[in-house]
Amino acid sequence: MKYLFYIAMVISVFVHAEPYTPKDSDVIAVSSKKIKTDFTKAQLIKLFSESQHVGNTESNQGILKRYLEHKVTQSDDPDIHYFYARLLQREHQFDEAIRILSDVTVQAPQHVNAILLKANLLMVKGKFDEALGQCLSLFGLASIETISTCSLDVKSQNGELKQSYEGLQKIASSSSMSINTRHVLAEMAYRLGYTEQALSYLSNVDLKTAPVSLVVLWADAQLAQKNGSAVLSTLAVLTSENANLEDAILLRLAQAEKVKSQSTKWQEQMAKRVTLRELRQDTYHASDLAWYYLTINRNMAKAKYWARINWQQAKLQSDKRLLELTGLIN
Repeated sequence: MKYLFYIAMVISVFVHAEPYTPKDSDVIAVSSKKIKTDFTKAQLIKLFSESQHVGNTESNQGILKRYLEHKVTQSDDPDIHYFYARLLQREHQFDEAIRILSDVTVQAPQHVNAILLKANLLMVKGKFDEALGQCLSLFGLASIETISTCSLDVKSQNGELKQSYEGLQKIASSSSMSINTRHVLAEMAYRLGYTEQALSYLSNVDLKTAPVSLVVLWADAQLAQKNGSAVLSTLAVLTSENANLEDAILLRLAQAEKVKSQSTKWQEQMAKRVTLRELRQDTYHASDLAWYYLTINRNMAKAKYWARINWQQAKLQSDKRLLELTGLIN
């Protein structure tokens, strides 16, 4: 899934959804971390934050899932239920996550993160009016920048991309802009074809500690400028455990290698990953699989198959673009 698909976690800011393997048995990465029997909220926030980083998403997912599935049945704490919705988001269980978040905001009407996450999930499902309503409900609870980023992100996915980009540029201060607003502005610029501007918003971001979705966006902008060598030299060293690379990161390495290198190392690794995903009918990575068959191992029938499945799950502009590229819509 592209965004690129890609979207990071909400701890105190707006996020996007990203595909993750839904079952512990499906996790490709192997975690060497010991599982705790209990976490403080600070420890949960830290674990969720670390799980955004390249090489950590799937290994941390198993730890979080085992803990939260048990904890959510024992606690009425809205934060625990919010964290569980975050977990469901990663597994693309959007409807259940929205239901839980609706309960959270009834119990805790000022839970800003729950409102932001619900807005994001509604946007991913193509329910743009409902998503915008969630953003606007934040008045009095969040900063103008947060509300504007949320609202204009939704509008940019619903036919108002250029206006939303220009509007958010005027509202956000470059000196104090949050990483989330930088992410949204860069993503809007990328969709408009302004790749230089997209990269400028990401120029001061530490990719080692950035959400995977932001790293993928950076790579897509570099590839659009034919800077495949930068992608190869940068992404491969973000983690020493290359076996744990997320599908979206591995895909960009394979794309860069295909046009910039004599080697086939990353293409071979991606081919093995794709084979495993297909054997498991892993629909959570449908976008990545569609892009693989569009750009690495050309197979339009398979690209259409996975693009169609992806559209059943997510309805952002990038998902629609996949349908266009595979010829499913004009």
